[in-house]
Amino acid sequence: MAVRLHVGCGTVYLDGYVNLDVQVPGYSFLASERPDLADRNRTTVDRYYKKEESQESLEHGPGEVQYCVVDRYADLRALPYEPDTADEIRNVQVLEHLGMREAPAVLRHWYEILRPGGMLHVDVPDFEETARQLLAQPDEASKDWYYRLVYGSQKNAYAFHKNGFSPARLERLLREAGFREVRPVENRIHFYPVTIAEAIK
Repeated sequence: MAVRLHVGCGTVYLDGYVNLDVQVPGYSFLASERPDLADRNRTTVDRYYKKEESQESLEHGPGEVQYCVVDRYADLRALPYEPDTADEIRNVQVLEHLGMREAPAVLRHWYEILRPGGMLHVDVPDFEETARQLLAQPDEASKDWYYRLVYGSQKNAYAFHKNGFSPARLERLLREAGFREVRPVENRIHFYPVTIAEAIK
């Protein structure tokens, strides 16, 4: 059976994956202990977000309390898997929360865990395109949304962005981590600027 890891899953519980995230008391729960929450968060890769996101939903929340549901608690910087054991690692809007020095080390860590031929799916905000759109705004108030995209919502300790990416920078970091093939992926789930790549070990 293929080992597919969904790293930094947050409130998205993907079918067919081992959903992993850190333990936060009162916010994150094991699916085995809270199957009701797992069912509420359950979705598929083809419909990653069950509810369509908008600026309104990101700024003011979805209108209901959301929880993180995992199959296993794990820090993405030290995943509890042996080298060459995972077929896929998928992460969406995660890598930007790591510092400039952390991100390359994490990419190398994920590379080691993947089997030869395994695939890493990385989805991050596009810093350069966001900056272009920010500078094109007609007034200062209009820029606030783009500053939020750059620096994160900052609603909790995990919601700060510490890193920025462009398609070229993401590809360079993936190749420097050892991936032999990197291909861009079309954005079908976000309404704001992102860069998405799949890299093959």
